[in-house]
Amino acid sequence: MSNVLLKSVIILALLLGSTFVTYTVYPVYADSKFVTVTATNTEGQTMISVSNSANNTGNIVSFTLQINGTGTFKSFSIQNDWTGVKTSPTTLAFSAIEPLQPGTTTSFGIKTDQQAPIMDWKTSDGESGQIGIPQTNTNQVGQTGQQPGNSQSSGQNPGKTTNTIPPPPPIPKGILDTSTFRIIPATPAPNSHIRVVGFSFSAQASLDLYVGNDKIDSFSADNNGNFVTTVLLPASEQPGSANFILKDQQNNQKSFSTNIKEPSTRSSAGPVTNIALTLNVNPIYHRGDTNSINGTDNPGSTVTLTLLDTKGNPITTSVVQADKNGNYAMKDVVPIDRDFGQYSVTASDGKTQVTKQYNIVTTHNISIVPSATRYEPGQTVIINGTSISNQLVHFVITDPTNQPIYSKDANVSSTGTVSISYKLDDSAIKGTYTATVTQGTDLVTILFGVGQDVSQPITATLDKLSYQNTDNPVISVTGPPASTLNLIIVDPSDTQKFADIINLGSGGQATYSFNLTSYTPGIYAAVVSHAEEKVEQSFAVGLSTNTGKITLSTVKDSYLPGDNIIIIGTTANTNSLLQLSLTDPNGQVVKTVQTFSDKTGHFSSFDFNLPSISIPGTWKLDGTSGVNHSSIPIVVKSTTQAITISLDRASGAYTSGDIVTISGSDAGVTASVEITINSNSTVIDKLPTSATNRGDYSTAWQVPRDVNPGTYTVEASSVTGKATISMTIQ
Repeated sequence: MSNVLLKSVIILALLLGSTFVTYTVYPVYADSKFVTVTATNTEGQTMISVSNSANNTGNIVSFTLQINGTGTFKSFSIQNDWTGVKTSPTTLAFSAIEPLQPGTTTSFGIKTDQQAPIMDWKTSDGESGQIGIPQTNTNQVGQTGQQPGNSQSSGQNPGKTTNTIPPPPPIPKGILDTSTFRIIPATPAPNSHIRVVGFSFSAQASLDLYVGNDKIDSFSADNNGNFVTTVLLPASEQPGSANFILKDQQNNQKSFSTNIKEPSTRSSAGPVTNIALTLNVNPIYHRGDTNSINGTDNPGSTVTLTLLDTKGNPITTSVVQADKNGNYAMKDVVPIDRDFGQYSVTASDGKTQVTKQYNIVTTHNISIVPSATRYEPGQTVIINGTSISNQLVHFVITDPTNQPIYSKDANVSSTGTVSISYKLDDSAIKGTYTATVTQGTDLVTILFGVGQDVSQPITATLDKLSYQNTDNPVISVTGPPASTLNLIIVDPSDTQKFADIINLGSGGQATYSFNLTSYTPGIYAAVVSHAEEKVEQSFAVGLSTNTGKITLSTVKDSYLPGDNIIIIGTTANTNSLLQLSLTDPNGQVVKTVQTFSDKTGHFSSFDFNLPSISIPGTWKLDGTSGVNHSSIPIVVKSTTQAITISLDRASGAYTSGDIVTISGSDAGVTASVEITINSNSTVIDKLPTSATNRGDYSTAWQVPRDVNPGTYTVEASSVTGKATISMTIQ
């Protein structure tokens, strides 16, 4: 089915201010042959009407609006035969349940926080344009149908412009007082890769790394304010004392001082001169899917691809050319009426021929739906579905910060039904949650909202973490319905190895497979992006389990139930696979994950969360690779443990004017804490503060200059009890 080519330049006056009359009509100018767009404003809401000409031969299936510049969408309304989603504060995506046929019209109601936003629009066929008007006098819109720009002042100062563009929002602070980072190895050499590890920054903070005055890299923290990234230290850096500086967008900074050692010399491998013909085909197709048929051959060679039906008869033949790296690719769209069964693809370069089979199947084995698309904190999420009977199905629920909060294996009944339930915490984060369900190699992802409606984020999930170069990784992605995502594979040297696009269906989901024949051992990254949103998944190719000596460390010495455990470590041999596991005091393995060390021998993991109900005591963290093993203890405290208190000086001795830092733990999660300074039962001062989400607290008190020397008592009080400590003022 062909889509309509909407080639239009539309100018809409979207004036959403309190000075509007009840009903205002704005002219729209469009050079499109088949589409007419008009806009009206009624009591502050703007209605955009899209009409498909009766002379057209195609349907309209989607319409997207994106604010260009400042401003956000406040709300929208749709007709029954369309769906809509706010994919970001500045983007609305509308999809047709029933396509807009020739001779019909649909309308969308929108409200923004700006009087005259300028918006970009896009249709399902990829055509785009812009709608909006210049800033106008809010006093000039006073009559129904009045043209923007007419000079009627309504008794006010003629020509005075009261509608101004608000300044852009302030850039949030990225570096906090609690932010810390380190360099691994601590004494790097020029022209070597270093690991930069940071904690307690603002979520998604944009950061720049400097060595002295030289900027060497830029990166961002994750949703939890942490980061682990690899950076190349320039060869121009001189050995000796060096200061590594992190700066945020407001020029706040943290520094790490170290020494740069003398550089080492290394030899490089020669280039690959011959590439064998290979062919990669996704083994499972569904009707309506868009898949990539790709492979490798000698750079610049011509490859003929022939698709054969279930009886071996040619369906279509295409010719593609391998690029300078020896990669080639072709899109294959499966018609919605294609017969089910086994099909073939043959690739030939005139000297060699390769054939692969694939199957067009009815649907995914798994079909699941939540009992509601939106829940409130404290409610129970119920997910029902069907799948292959008498086989385990694995459920994982992830919160808006991409942290797994629930995991369970559920058995499918003999009738093919499966169901799980999960009670949300009363303090559950509001946003869009992801439920990923797998059975064997089949994977399905659904979304539901908590405290707000679902927004359609980009997600990307690989079927494994580690591959051999004979494997075909499968990446499952979600995003805005009927959108196009960009896929880039980045190799261990941080250069682009492969690129393609993934077209999502009306359900906003797709799977994509690619081959690894020409991939050398190392750590790669799959980067999926759409508009300004981007997700990245790392994966390993051809790594061994010969790590040599393993070292493990954690950020903290003690934890509370529900805490995230950040693990950092090294291996004697680079690019090696290892298993990490967490064991409780009873010897029960709570969780095991696979990870890998990079080309510098470093690894990290943010995948371990203590259960919300954890046994207090000494837990064990193990790292294992082949015959190599390392283990460290982890102390888990009880949430009911009594509050503790300490001073920043072990002696407890201070003089007038000194700053005393008072801190402690186990005060209760985000609980109020009151610090009292006493002398002979007389209250000298009170310091109210609050604990963190780990129950820790800290505050400062300056000793008054007129205070009498003597012994004082410092008392901390919270919901978990009271604690005291003595302090001497000299």
